[in-house]
Amino acid sequence: MASTTTARVVTPSRAHGSAKKRGLASRRHLPPLAFLVVLLAAWEYVPRALDIPSFVFPPLSEVLQALTDPGATRSFLYHTQVTLIEAFSGLAIGTVLGLVLGVVLVEVDILHRMIYPYIVAIQSIPKVAIAPLFVIWFGFGITSKVVVVALLAFFPVLLGTMSGIRSVSAEHIALFKVHRATRGQIRRKLLLPSALPSIFTGFEMAVVFSTLGAIVGEFVGAQAGLGVLILQAQYRMNTGAVFACLLILCAVGITLNVIVRLVRRRILYWVPGEKSLKV
Repeated sequence: MASTTTARVVTPSRAHGSAKKRGLASRRHLPPLAFLVVLLAAWEYVPRALDIPSFVFPPLSEVLQALTDPGATRSFLYHTQVTLIEAFSGLAIGTVLGLVLGVVLVEVDILHRMIYPYIVAIQSIPKVAIAPLFVIWFGFGITSKVVVVALLAFFPVLLGTMSGIRSVSAEHIALFKVHRATRGQIRRKLLLPSALPSIFTGFEMAVVFSTLGAIVGEFVGAQAGLGVLILQAQYRMNTGAVFACLLILCAVGITLNVIVRLVRRRILYWVPGEKSLKV
């Protein structure tokens, strides 16, 4: 029995198009990379040139030394793990609450008029001001930090869900009703899919707020976490360790933002403009 093989023929035009895309991607990433190199070089040489004391503003090499010291590396990994657990737990709780309550408040007008003003009032209170209360109520463990993160992540997702559902046109809803769609089908097949771009926008903000809330909670009172590590380094005037913690937080924030944007592009492939969204 003869077997046939199909060879994929790459035409010159297709190869040229792929090379052109790679060239465009390289040019797009070149400016931020060049700026990063200049920034890191300035961080290393400007403090030395201006003779700035290390405890005021350490050069990059001292920060990297503090970050890569064998004993310190284990400590950084442990405290980063604690902060991420707090951030992800609070983010998950806040996101679920924001989604569910957003749908309920849009569909039940009386609940919206009753509850929403108080949600806005609670959200307007600085979390730094109420974080000590959470420490008193929930202790120095991760629970108090999870509550702070959940409160910070809740409101952006709530607003994104509400604004996304309300942006659905009445004509589309009427069309579903004409085809005898149930309320659950309208919610599941029209309202939520149409609200996904707004929900993802709120979720991106919630991801940023999650690490912020965890650090704020750790500043107020905690047993472990990057916030605790920053306070300990501050008391010892170890500015290099403080900047090392800040570098870790920057890396975590950038990584989470890239992951969320990639997931957004993959899920919202059907939305015009999402494919062209820069990551």
